[in-house]
Amino acid sequence: MDKDATPQRIVSLLPGATDIVAALGLEDHLVGLSAECDAPASVMDRPRVSLTALDTHGCEPGAIDSMVRDRLARGEPIFQADAEALAGLRPDLILSQSLCDVCAATPSTLTRAAIGGATVLSLDGRDLDGLIGDVRTVADAAGMPQRGEQLAARLEQQRRAARRHPRHRPRVLAVEWPDPLFIGGHWIPHMIEEAGGETLGAPGDHSVVIPWSRVCDYAPEVILMLPCGMGLEEGGNTLPALTRQPGWAELPAVKTGEVYLLDGNRHFSRPGPGPFEGLQILAEILHGSAPAQQPGRWRRARQSELQASSRRAIGPWE
Repeated sequence: MDKDATPQRIVSLLPGATDIVAALGLEDHLVGLSAECDAPASVMDRPRVSLTALDTHGCEPGAIDSMVRDRLARGEPIFQADAEALAGLRPDLILSQSLCDVCAATPSTLTRAAIGGATVLSLDGRDLDGLIGDVRTVADAAGMPQRGEQLAARLEQQRRAARRHPRHRPRVLAVEWPDPLFIGGHWIPHMIEEAGGETLGAPGDHSVVIPWSRVCDYAPEVILMLPCGMGLEEGGNTLPALTRQPGWAELPAVKTGEVYLLDGNRHFSRPGPGPFEGLQILAEILHGSAPAQQPGRWRRARQSELQASSRRAIGPWE
């Protein structure tokens, strides 16, 4: 612990914040997690203090998107904090986010009774620089600024090691959601640029829906399937949402087999250390002598998965 640091009781309402706390070596201070937190294993026994407002089990990507849009249009939150459980944990520090209403509980969903006397820290990193800034902010709030500087330095080192300046920057399509088609936003364009690729969107921009015609005009040379909150195979199961589109087979990335399935949940969707490992993965794929796969991290889509299809996207529920 840093000199003169005051122990904190920390509750994380965001998987990325939990990743940051763990990377700072502060697992022992975590007294509560969100329903979506899934790592590290050492803290999975902590009480869950947020409840998902939507039941998406068995739903296809398009149906999930419709449910989210309908709820937001009614002014209702996607996530609701368990106020009684939160108050019972007597936290000193609550970690939340203000970046995306769809990803995790935001400060606006927390009642004063639930917060008590705790400090509520809202993470808002929108690109790689912002993610490193969030690391320092969490460490400072937890009374561990030295650890924050050390972790920030390690992440910057990972970033420098993955940075590429190639003569040719391949056109990359990063699919953050397949139906409707959202392109990767926030830090994902920054990751692609740092790894030596060209991408739609700019670092810090929100993820947005684009028409399929724009994909055809862009003619991506590399396609990355990294749906938000999904693991490698789960995200890969949504690939038919693209293969059924007109002109799919004519895209350069499809012709050359440069379509990759990645663990969006672990390495791309959530703020924290994960995207810096994702950055190394992108450098391997775009400009390294990459193997066909790295089990659990990414793999190249099989030829059979790239076949044009008129069937609906399928998921692990079928």
